[in-house]
Amino acid sequence: MTEDTTNDPTLQLFVEQSLEKLDQIETELIKLEKTNSPAGSSVAHIYAITLSLKESAALLELSNISLIASKIGSVLDRIFKNEIPFTTELLNIIIDIFDKLNELVSNATLSSDYDVRFITIPLEEAVKTAIATASGSTTATTKNPTPVAKEALDVEADEIETSYVAPPSHAKSTHISAGDFRKKFGIKKEIDLSTHANPLGVSKAVSNTIVSMANNCCAFDNDMSDNLKFGLAKRHDLSEDQIIVANGAVEILDLTLRLSITPGIDHVLSYEFGLPEYSRVAALCGVELLRLPRSRNFSPPLDQLVNTANENTAAVIITNPDMPSGYGLPAEELATMATLLPKRTLLIIDERAVEFAWPEDDYSMLQFLDKIPNLVILRSFSWSFGMQGVRLGYALMNAKRAQHLEDSRLPQPISPLNLGAGIAALNHNEFYYSTIALIIRGRERIQNGLKELGCSVYHSQSNFVMFSGPIPAKSLHDKMLDHGFKLKLLDEFGLNDLLTVSIGNNSRNRMFLAAMQNILSE
Repeated sequence: MTEDTTNDPTLQLFVEQSLEKLDQIETELIKLEKTNSPAGSSVAHIYAITLSLKESAALLELSNISLIASKIGSVLDRIFKNEIPFTTELLNIIIDIFDKLNELVSNATLSSDYDVRFITIPLEEAVKTAIATASGSTTATTKNPTPVAKEALDVEADEIETSYVAPPSHAKSTHISAGDFRKKFGIKKEIDLSTHANPLGVSKAVSNTIVSMANNCCAFDNDMSDNLKFGLAKRHDLSEDQIIVANGAVEILDLTLRLSITPGIDHVLSYEFGLPEYSRVAALCGVELLRLPRSRNFSPPLDQLVNTANENTAAVIITNPDMPSGYGLPAEELATMATLLPKRTLLIIDERAVEFAWPEDDYSMLQFLDKIPNLVILRSFSWSFGMQGVRLGYALMNAKRAQHLEDSRLPQPISPLNLGAGIAALNHNEFYYSTIALIIRGRERIQNGLKELGCSVYHSQSNFVMFSGPIPAKSLHDKMLDHGFKLKLLDEFGLNDLLTVSIGNNSRNRMFLAAMQNILSE
């Protein structure tokens, strides 16, 4: 993707407006899911929004997006006219295809690269089944059946006459077995909601770049690291000499500590139930990481960190938003704490998930980078850019410290493939903003849904939610696994009674909550 393409204001407006339309559609689909019959107004509203999305895509010559919207619209029109029955299976497929449409929007300029047949075939098969069901029904046949017109879908339904069949009830269901649940929602293999993976997968621009570079890996550009720094500097409105790029944020943490501590004398401060990797890095650097007790709401104990820090405190490490709770600390509070730390003590803020905080500027320490000399901010491409498997991170700090780190590391430390993927990610704005919008909407739905089911939910500003249910965490984890969902147990954090669930796309969030409801209704 070229710089000119990504900066196209018309495209950016299309993506922004399309995300809003898809959000409205999700709201209407949730209404349909909870009703005993397909409310005509909801179906009509979804149909109208879908047609609007289709026309907008057509004007920009985004043919695949327009095509998928057209096919969904055809089915919605037939449901509204009572030409085909509205079933749970058909609703599941429609929701899933709207998720695929979300992916296409997030890769708008590259959507023509997609083979959309795998998206449309389930819908076509569902329509065939719906027609067959309606044709064979005897209990809901009207005296004057409505003829089914041939639609844009490639279904073999020519000249078939069918009748209106009453839709199934979507009222609160009774408990069903895990096997029946899997069958109802078409879950054939485990859905992993434990890894905090990007629900949109990876940007098509990134995957295309990796494939292209792999095919030409006999040569590479020596300036790729500088190119990535240039992109990051432009993104964060900083100078390039304030940026360090590495194979993940932990590598920069390790390098920063090694150059700042005296082994056997200094120590590092953090707090309990934090990321285990901090302790491992500190141990490898020859110092102890002291963990202080947290507050009851899982917020980091800022006052205690300040009171405990002394001339031998090499660094204070804070994760914001927190792991594993998702708690977000306002940047103003962290900035106040920084002024009270000893002059030599580094304040290392791990902001690998800060893009999901809303609004981000209220939580990121970027605005204080030039005001706090000992501030180091860690960032990552793993979650917001969908690049967990690439291992690429960076840090922001004052220019003098950054140069010291650059002078103290091995030359050419990062794979050109990783660097190329990072550059492609920065140039694919629509994918990034689609991810953030999807996470923020989904997070609210998950938190509200869990509360309605009687769970204790911890407010999150990250791409996951921490909670406890009415039954023991291990039991709930195993039951959810039986239903086809893998959640994260927090044993490694020393929290045996809590779980986290990653925010997925709309269909996964919906199925997750349905599985929770089914288990807790036993």
